[in-house]
Amino acid sequence: MSKLTAKKVENALPRKKEYKLHDGDGLFLRIRPSGAKSWLFSFSLPNDSTLIRMTLGSVKNISLKEARAKLPELHSQVSQGIDPRHARAAKQAENISAITMQKLFSDWIEFVKLAGEITLTWIKRHEDRWRLHLRKKLGNLFAKDVTRTHLASALDTMARKGIKEETRKALTTLNLMLDYGLTRHSIESNPARMLKPKDFAASANRSRDRVLNLSELRMLWQTLDRTIYLKTKKEFSSAMNPVITTAIKLLILTGARRTEVAAMRWDELSENGIWLLPTDRTKNKQSHTIYLSQIAINLINDLKKLTGQSEFVFENGKGHIHPDSLTSTINRLIKVPNDPKTMRRASTAPLADMKLFSVHDIRRSAATAWGEYLKVKPHVIEQMLNHQPLNKLVAIYQRATYAEEQKAAWLAWGEMVEHQIAHDPNNIIPIRKSALANS
Repeated sequence: MSKLTAKKVENALPRKKEYKLHDGDGLFLRIRPSGAKSWLFSFSLPNDSTLIRMTLGSVKNISLKEARAKLPELHSQVSQGIDPRHARAAKQAENISAITMQKLFSDWIEFVKLAGEITLTWIKRHEDRWRLHLRKKLGNLFAKDVTRTHLASALDTMARKGIKEETRKALTTLNLMLDYGLTRHSIESNPARMLKPKDFAASANRSRDRVLNLSELRMLWQTLDRTIYLKTKKEFSSAMNPVITTAIKLLILTGARRTEVAAMRWDELSENGIWLLPTDRTKNKQSHTIYLSQIAINLINDLKKLTGQSEFVFENGKGHIHPDSLTSTINRLIKVPNDPKTMRRASTAPLADMKLFSVHDIRRSAATAWGEYLKVKPHVIEQMLNHQPLNKLVAIYQRATYAEEQKAAWLAWGEMVEHQIAHDPNNIIPIRKSALANS
Protein backbone atom coordinates (compact mmCIF):
# COMPACT_ATOMS: atom_id res chain seq x y z
CA MET A 1 0.00 0.00 0.00
CA SER A 2 1.43 3.34 -1.05
CA LYS A 3 1.99 5.97 1.56
CA LEU A 4 -0.05 9.13 1.67
CA THR A 5 1.16 12.38 0.19
CA ALA A 6 0.22 15.93 1.10
CA LYS A 7 -1.69 16.13 -2.18
CA LYS A 8 -3.68 12.94 -1.40
CA VAL A 9 -4.54 14.27 2.04
CA GLU A 10 -5.75 17.54 0.56
CA ASN A 11 -7.82 15.87 -2.19
CA ALA A 12 -9.46 13.21 0.01
CA LEU A 13 -13.21 13.90 -0.41
CA PRO A 14 -15.96 13.06 2.13
CA ARG A 15 -18.31 10.12 1.57
CA LYS A 16 -21.66 9.14 2.99
CA LYS A 17 -19.84 7.12 5.64
CA GLU A 18 -16.63 7.78 7.53
CA TYR A 19 -13.59 6.14 6.02
CA LYS A 20 -9.84 5.89 6.61
CA LEU A 21 -6.72 6.04 4.47
CA HIS A 22 -3.70 4.11 5.75
CA ASP A 23 -0.28 5.77 5.71
CA GLY A 24 1.56 2.90 7.36
CA ASP A 25 3.18 2.25 10.73
CA GLY A 26 -0.19 2.59 12.47
CA LEU A 27 -1.01 6.05 11.10
CA PHE A 28 -4.38 6.64 9.43
CA LEU A 29 -6.15 9.64 7.90
CA ARG A 30 -9.83 9.69 8.94
CA ILE A 31 -12.35 11.51 6.75
CA ARG A 32 -15.80 12.17 8.18
CA PRO A 33 -18.98 12.77 6.11
CA SER A 34 -18.80 16.43 7.18
CA GLY A 35 -15.42 16.76 5.45
CA ALA A 36 -13.47 16.99 8.73
CA LYS A 37 -10.10 15.23 8.53
CA SER A 38 -8.00 14.01 11.44
CA TRP A 39 -5.09 11.68 12.20
CA LEU A 40 -5.48 8.37 14.02
CA PHE A 41 -2.86 6.12 15.56
CA SER A 42 -3.72 2.44 15.78
CA PHE A 43 -1.88 0.18 18.23
CA SER A 44 -2.03 -2.85 20.52
CA LEU A 45 -0.26 -3.13 23.85
CA PRO A 46 2.10 -6.07 24.51
CA ASN A 47 0.32 -9.32 25.47
CA ASP A 48 -3.01 -7.78 24.47
CA SER A 49 -4.46 -8.18 20.98
CA THR A 50 -7.09 -5.49 21.50
CA LEU A 51 -6.81 -2.86 18.78
CA ILE A 52 -6.82 0.66 20.14
CA ARG A 53 -7.12 3.88 18.17
CA MET A 54 -6.27 7.34 19.48
CA THR A 55 -6.78 10.70 17.78
CA LEU A 56 -3.63 12.70 17.21
CA GLY A 57 -5.31 15.87 16.01
CA SER A 58 -6.95 17.65 13.12
CA VAL A 59 -5.29 17.96 9.72
CA LYS A 60 -5.80 21.70 10.10
CA ASN A 61 -3.46 21.69 13.08
CA ILE A 62 -1.10 18.81 12.27
CA SER A 63 0.48 18.22 8.87
CA LEU A 64 1.30 14.79 7.43
CA LYS A 65 4.97 15.36 8.22
CA GLU A 66 4.20 16.37 11.82
CA ALA A 67 1.89 13.35 12.31
CA ARG A 68 4.63 11.00 11.12
CA ALA A 69 7.12 12.69 13.45
CA LYS A 70 4.99 11.69 16.44
CA LEU A 71 5.13 7.97 15.64
CA PRO A 72 8.56 7.05 17.08
CA GLU A 73 7.66 8.30 20.56
CA LEU A 74 4.24 6.62 20.41
CA HIS A 75 5.73 3.28 19.37
CA SER A 76 8.35 3.59 22.12
CA GLN A 77 5.62 4.03 24.73
CA VAL A 78 3.67 1.07 23.37
CA SER A 79 6.76 -1.16 23.46
CA GLN A 80 7.17 -0.31 27.15
CA GLY A 81 3.55 -1.23 27.83
CA ILE A 82 2.51 2.42 28.23
CA ASP A 83 -0.84 3.42 26.78
CA PRO A 84 -0.09 6.64 24.80
CA ARG A 85 -3.56 7.92 25.67
CA HIS A 86 -2.75 7.80 29.37
CA ALA A 87 0.67 9.39 28.81
CA ARG A 88 -0.95 12.24 26.91
CA ALA A 89 -3.56 12.75 29.61
CA ALA A 90 -0.81 12.89 32.24
CA LYS A 91 1.08 15.43 30.13
CA GLN A 92 -2.04 17.55 29.74
CA ALA A 93 -2.63 17.43 33.49
CA GLU A 94 0.97 18.46 34.06
CA ASN A 95 0.59 21.40 31.68
CA ILE A 96 -2.63 22.47 33.36
CA SER A 97 -0.84 22.60 36.72
CA ALA A 98 2.25 24.23 35.20
CA ILE A 99 2.67 27.97 35.59
CA THR A 100 4.10 30.48 33.18
CA MET A 101 7.10 32.64 33.96
CA GLN A 102 4.72 35.60 34.30
CA LYS A 103 2.72 33.74 36.95
CA LEU A 104 5.92 32.67 38.71
CA PHE A 105 7.18 36.27 38.77
CA SER A 106 3.83 37.56 40.11
CA ASP A 107 3.72 34.87 42.82
CA TRP A 108 7.30 35.63 43.84
CA ILE A 109 6.65 39.39 44.03
CA GLU A 110 3.56 38.77 46.18
CA PHE A 111 5.65 36.56 48.47
CA VAL A 112 8.47 39.09 48.96
CA LYS A 113 5.93 41.81 49.69
CA LEU A 114 4.37 39.68 52.43
CA ALA A 115 7.78 38.61 53.77
CA GLY A 116 8.87 42.23 54.05
CA GLU A 117 12.53 41.30 53.58
CA ILE A 118 13.22 43.98 50.96
CA THR A 119 11.90 47.50 50.62
CA LEU A 120 9.07 48.51 48.31
CA THR A 121 11.62 50.50 46.34
CA TRP A 122 13.64 47.39 45.53
CA ILE A 123 10.46 45.47 44.73
CA LYS A 124 9.51 48.23 42.29
CA ARG A 125 12.89 47.92 40.60
CA HIS A 126 12.41 44.17 40.12
CA GLU A 127 8.94 44.87 38.68
CA ASP A 128 10.27 47.52 36.29
CA ARG A 129 13.11 45.26 35.19
CA TRP A 130 10.70 42.42 34.43
CA ARG A 131 8.24 44.70 32.63
CA LEU A 132 10.81 46.54 30.52
CA HIS A 133 13.34 43.84 29.69
CA LEU A 134 12.25 40.28 30.52
CA ARG A 135 8.49 39.83 30.23
CA LYS A 136 8.23 40.01 26.44
CA LYS A 137 10.70 37.16 25.85
CA LEU A 138 9.97 35.00 28.88
CA GLY A 139 6.52 35.81 30.25
CA ASN A 140 4.45 33.33 28.22
CA LEU A 141 6.84 30.36 28.58
CA PHE A 142 6.07 27.56 31.01
CA ALA A 143 8.52 27.98 33.89
CA LYS A 144 9.26 24.23 33.84
CA ASP A 145 10.30 24.45 30.18
CA VAL A 146 12.60 27.45 30.46
CA THR A 147 16.23 26.72 29.64
CA ARG A 148 19.53 28.56 29.81
CA THR A 149 19.05 29.32 26.11
CA HIS A 150 15.82 31.20 26.80
CA LEU A 151 17.38 33.20 29.64
CA ALA A 152 20.59 33.92 27.72
CA SER A 153 18.58 35.22 24.76
CA ALA A 154 16.74 37.72 26.98
CA LEU A 155 19.95 38.85 28.68
CA ASP A 156 21.83 39.09 25.37
CA THR A 157 19.14 41.45 24.09
CA MET A 158 19.71 43.67 27.11
CA ALA A 159 23.50 43.50 26.75
CA ARG A 160 23.29 44.64 23.12
CA LYS A 161 21.50 47.78 24.30
CA GLY A 162 24.55 48.69 26.38
CA ILE A 163 22.69 48.56 29.72
CA LYS A 164 25.41 46.62 31.51
CA GLU A 165 24.28 47.24 35.07
CA GLU A 166 20.63 46.45 34.35
CA THR A 167 21.68 43.22 32.61
CA ARG A 168 23.58 42.13 35.71
CA LYS A 169 20.64 43.00 37.94
CA ALA A 170 18.21 41.24 35.59
CA LEU A 171 20.15 38.02 36.13
CA THR A 172 19.73 38.55 39.88
CA THR A 173 15.98 39.00 39.40
CA LEU A 174 15.77 35.77 37.40
CA ASN A 175 17.79 33.84 39.98
CA LEU A 176 15.62 35.00 42.87
CA MET A 177 12.29 34.23 41.19
CA LEU A 178 13.47 30.84 39.88
CA ASP A 179 14.86 29.90 43.30
CA TYR A 180 11.40 30.67 44.67
CA GLY A 181 9.87 28.41 42.00
CA LEU A 182 12.32 25.67 42.91
CA THR A 183 11.28 25.68 46.58
CA ARG A 184 7.61 25.57 45.51
CA HIS A 185 8.25 22.60 43.17
CA SER A 186 7.08 24.62 40.17
CA ILE A 187 10.38 23.80 38.47
CA GLU A 188 12.93 21.03 38.92
CA SER A 189 16.06 23.19 38.54
CA ASN A 190 17.12 26.81 38.24
CA PRO A 191 18.83 27.29 34.84
CA ALA A 192 19.87 30.84 35.78
CA ARG A 193 22.37 29.46 38.30
CA MET A 194 24.53 28.29 35.40
CA LEU A 195 24.81 31.82 34.01
CA LYS A 196 27.25 34.48 35.20
CA PRO A 197 27.30 38.27 34.63
CA LYS A 198 30.61 37.92 32.77
CA ASP A 199 28.82 35.79 30.16
CA PHE A 200 27.07 38.98 29.09
CA ALA A 201 29.90 41.44 29.73
CA ALA A 202 27.94 42.59 32.77
CA SER A 203 30.31 41.95 35.66
CA ALA A 204 29.86 44.21 38.67
CA ASN A 205 31.44 47.63 38.37
CA ARG A 206 34.44 48.46 40.46
CA SER A 207 33.70 50.38 43.61
CA ARG A 208 33.47 54.05 42.72
CA ASP A 209 35.58 56.67 44.44
CA ARG A 210 34.43 59.84 42.66
CA VAL A 211 34.12 62.76 45.07
CA LEU A 212 33.05 66.25 44.04
CA ASN A 213 35.03 68.98 45.77
CA LEU A 214 33.47 72.24 46.96
CA SER A 215 34.25 73.95 43.67
CA GLU A 216 32.52 71.22 41.68
CA LEU A 217 29.52 71.20 44.02
CA ARG A 218 29.34 74.98 43.52
CA MET A 219 29.36 74.54 39.74
CA LEU A 220 26.55 72.00 40.02
CA TRP A 221 24.48 74.23 42.31
CA GLN A 222 24.95 77.27 40.08
CA THR A 223 23.93 75.25 37.04
CA LEU A 224 20.75 74.23 38.83
CA ASP A 225 20.10 77.92 39.56
CA ARG A 226 20.79 79.08 36.01
CA THR A 227 18.07 81.20 34.46
CA ILE A 228 17.07 81.88 30.88
CA TYR A 229 15.15 84.72 29.25
CA LEU A 230 11.79 83.67 27.83
CA LYS A 231 11.08 85.94 24.83
CA THR A 232 7.42 84.95 24.66
CA LYS A 233 6.78 86.01 28.26
CA LYS A 234 9.50 88.66 28.41
CA GLU A 235 10.70 87.41 31.76
CA PHE A 236 13.50 85.38 33.33
CA SER A 237 12.66 81.85 34.40
CA SER A 238 14.52 78.85 35.75
CA ALA A 239 15.95 76.75 32.97
CA MET A 240 15.11 73.59 34.91
CA ASN A 241 12.18 72.06 36.77
CA PRO A 242 12.27 73.61 40.29
CA VAL A 243 11.02 70.34 41.82
CA ILE A 244 13.92 68.40 40.33
CA THR A 245 16.53 71.06 41.10
CA THR A 246 15.41 71.29 44.73
CA ALA A 247 15.58 67.51 45.07
CA ILE A 248 19.17 67.49 43.82
CA LYS A 249 20.08 70.29 46.22
CA LEU A 250 18.57 68.22 49.05
CA LEU A 251 20.86 65.37 48.02
CA ILE A 252 23.82 67.70 48.61
CA LEU A 253 22.47 69.06 51.87
CA THR A 254 21.44 65.75 53.46
CA GLY A 255 23.60 63.05 51.87
CA ALA A 256 20.41 60.99 51.66
CA ARG A 257 19.77 58.37 49.00
CA ARG A 258 18.01 59.44 45.82
CA THR A 259 15.08 57.08 46.53
CA GLU A 260 14.61 58.64 49.97
CA VAL A 261 14.64 62.21 48.66
CA ALA A 262 12.47 61.52 45.59
CA ALA A 263 9.63 60.08 47.72
CA MET A 264 9.88 62.60 50.59
CA ARG A 265 6.44 63.15 52.14
CA TRP A 266 5.16 66.27 53.83
CA ASP A 267 4.04 64.21 56.84
CA GLU A 268 7.65 63.03 57.36
CA LEU A 269 8.69 66.62 58.11
CA SER A 270 8.23 68.35 61.44
CA GLU A 271 8.10 72.06 62.16
CA ASN A 272 11.38 71.96 64.07
CA GLY A 273 13.34 70.90 60.98
CA ILE A 274 13.40 67.13 61.50
CA TRP A 275 12.92 64.72 58.61
CA LEU A 276 11.94 61.29 59.95
CA LEU A 277 12.28 58.44 57.47
CA PRO A 278 10.12 55.43 58.47
CA THR A 279 11.42 51.87 58.26
CA ASP A 280 9.68 51.12 54.95
CA ARG A 281 11.52 54.01 53.28
CA THR A 282 15.10 53.07 54.12
CA LYS A 283 17.40 50.52 52.54
CA ASN A 284 18.25 48.75 55.79
CA LYS A 285 14.70 48.99 57.19
CA GLN A 286 15.93 51.12 60.11
CA SER A 287 14.09 54.39 60.70
CA HIS A 288 16.35 57.38 60.20
CA THR A 289 16.30 60.94 61.49
CA ILE A 290 17.82 63.74 59.43
CA TYR A 291 18.20 67.22 60.90
CA LEU A 292 17.53 69.80 58.21
CA SER A 293 19.61 72.97 58.08
CA GLN A 294 17.94 76.32 57.56
CA ILE A 295 18.82 76.44 53.87
CA ALA A 296 17.25 72.99 53.40
CA ILE A 297 14.11 74.11 55.26
CA ASN A 298 13.87 77.22 53.08
CA LEU A 299 14.20 75.20 49.88
CA ILE A 300 11.45 72.81 50.97
CA ASN A 301 9.15 75.65 52.08
CA ASP A 302 9.57 77.29 48.68
CA LEU A 303 7.98 74.22 47.11
CA LYS A 304 4.80 74.42 49.17
CA LYS A 305 3.08 76.67 46.65
CA LEU A 306 3.78 74.06 43.96
CA THR A 307 3.32 70.75 45.77
CA GLY A 308 1.85 71.63 49.16
CA GLN A 309 -1.51 70.09 48.25
CA SER A 310 0.12 66.76 47.47
CA GLU A 311 1.27 64.12 49.96
CA PHE A 312 4.71 64.26 48.32
CA VAL A 313 7.17 67.15 48.54
CA PHE A 314 8.55 66.37 45.08
CA GLU A 315 5.26 65.86 43.25
CA ASN A 316 5.23 65.43 39.46
CA GLY A 317 1.49 65.32 38.81
CA LYS A 318 1.23 61.52 39.01
CA GLY A 319 2.83 60.97 42.40
CA HIS A 320 6.38 61.63 43.51
CA ILE A 321 9.20 62.06 41.01
CA HIS A 322 10.97 58.86 39.98
CA PRO A 323 14.51 58.48 41.36
CA ASP A 324 15.68 57.97 37.79
CA SER A 325 14.56 61.55 37.04
CA LEU A 326 17.41 62.76 39.25
CA THR A 327 19.86 60.50 37.46
CA SER A 328 18.69 61.57 33.99
CA THR A 329 18.92 65.24 34.98
CA ILE A 330 22.52 64.83 36.12
CA ASN A 331 23.28 62.91 32.93
CA ARG A 332 21.89 65.74 30.81
CA LEU A 333 24.00 68.29 32.66
CA ILE A 334 27.21 66.36 32.10
CA LYS A 335 26.03 64.71 28.86
CA VAL A 336 26.75 61.07 29.59
CA PRO A 337 26.82 59.40 26.16
CA ASN A 338 23.97 57.04 25.31
CA ASP A 339 26.18 55.10 22.90
CA PRO A 340 28.85 53.21 24.88
CA LYS A 341 30.94 52.89 21.71
CA THR A 342 31.37 56.65 21.37
CA MET A 343 32.46 58.28 24.60
CA ARG A 344 32.30 61.78 23.15
CA ARG A 345 30.53 64.40 25.23
CA ALA A 346 28.71 67.38 23.78
CA SER A 347 30.56 70.61 24.47
CA THR A 348 27.21 72.37 24.91
CA ALA A 349 26.38 70.46 28.10
CA PRO A 350 26.54 72.86 31.11
CA LEU A 351 28.99 70.63 32.99
CA ALA A 352 30.74 69.12 29.97
CA ASP A 353 34.16 70.09 31.32
CA MET A 354 33.60 68.35 34.64
CA LYS A 355 34.75 64.80 35.30
CA LEU A 356 31.84 62.35 35.05
CA PHE A 357 29.89 61.73 38.24
CA SER A 358 26.68 59.99 39.30
CA VAL A 359 23.87 60.83 41.70
CA HIS A 360 25.33 58.43 44.27
CA ASP A 361 28.64 60.32 44.04
CA ILE A 362 26.82 63.34 45.50
CA ARG A 363 26.05 61.29 48.62
CA ARG A 364 29.69 60.24 48.85
CA SER A 365 30.81 63.84 48.32
CA ALA A 366 28.64 65.09 51.18
CA ALA A 367 29.94 62.40 53.54
CA THR A 368 33.53 63.14 52.55
CA ALA A 369 33.03 66.87 53.14
CA TRP A 370 31.64 66.21 56.62
CA GLY A 371 34.85 64.49 57.59
CA GLU A 372 37.33 66.61 55.63
CA TYR A 373 36.00 70.13 56.25
CA LEU A 374 33.89 69.76 59.38
CA LYS A 375 36.03 67.09 61.10
CA VAL A 376 32.99 64.99 61.94
CA LYS A 377 34.00 61.65 63.46
CA PRO A 378 33.63 58.56 61.20
CA HIS A 379 31.16 56.82 63.52
CA VAL A 380 28.91 59.88 63.43
CA ILE A 381 29.08 60.05 59.63
CA GLU A 382 28.06 56.38 59.46
CA GLN A 383 25.03 57.21 61.59
CA MET A 384 24.20 60.20 59.36
CA LEU A 385 24.29 57.87 56.33
CA ASN A 386 22.15 55.32 58.19
CA HIS A 387 24.74 52.61 57.62
CA GLN A 388 24.59 49.42 59.65
CA PRO A 389 27.83 48.55 61.52
CA LEU A 390 29.86 45.88 59.72
CA ASN A 391 30.68 44.29 63.05
CA LYS A 392 27.62 42.25 64.11
CA LEU A 393 28.44 42.56 67.79
CA VAL A 394 28.54 46.32 67.46
CA ALA A 395 25.21 46.24 65.64
CA ILE A 396 23.66 44.19 68.46
CA TYR A 397 25.07 45.95 71.51
CA GLN A 398 25.95 49.46 70.39
CA ARG A 399 22.71 51.43 70.20
CA ALA A 400 24.07 54.96 70.53
CA THR A 401 22.79 57.29 67.79
CA TYR A 402 24.90 60.38 68.54
CA ALA A 403 21.85 62.51 67.77
CA GLU A 404 23.33 65.80 69.00
CA GLU A 405 26.55 65.26 67.06
CA GLN A 406 24.59 64.43 63.93
CA LYS A 407 22.42 67.51 64.29
CA ALA A 408 25.45 69.77 64.78
CA ALA A 409 27.11 68.32 61.71
CA TRP A 410 24.08 68.76 59.44
CA LEU A 411 23.51 72.34 60.59
CA ALA A 412 27.18 73.21 60.09
CA TRP A 413 27.15 71.60 56.67
CA GLY A 414 24.06 73.66 55.80
CA GLU A 415 25.95 76.83 56.66
CA MET A 416 28.93 75.75 54.63
CA VAL A 417 26.76 74.93 51.61
CA GLU A 418 24.96 78.26 51.88
CA HIS A 419 28.11 80.37 52.05
CA GLN A 420 30.59 78.39 49.97
CA ILE A 421 28.46 76.50 47.47
CA ALA A 422 25.12 78.26 47.02
CA HIS A 423 26.68 81.73 47.08
CA ASP A 424 29.92 83.46 46.12
CA PRO A 425 32.68 81.92 48.28
CA ASN A 426 34.35 85.33 48.51
CA ASN A 427 31.67 86.20 51.03
CA ILE A 428 32.53 83.33 53.37
CA ILE A 429 31.09 83.35 56.87
CA PRO A 430 33.17 81.12 59.19
CA ILE A 431 31.53 77.91 60.35
CA ARG A 432 30.85 77.76 64.08
CA LYS A 433 33.45 75.24 65.25
CA SER A 434 31.92 75.15 68.70
CA ALA A 435 28.93 73.34 67.31
CA LEU A 436 31.16 70.45 66.30
CA ALA A 437 33.48 70.40 69.30
CA ASN A 438 31.93 67.25 70.73
CA SER A 439 31.32 65.36 67.49
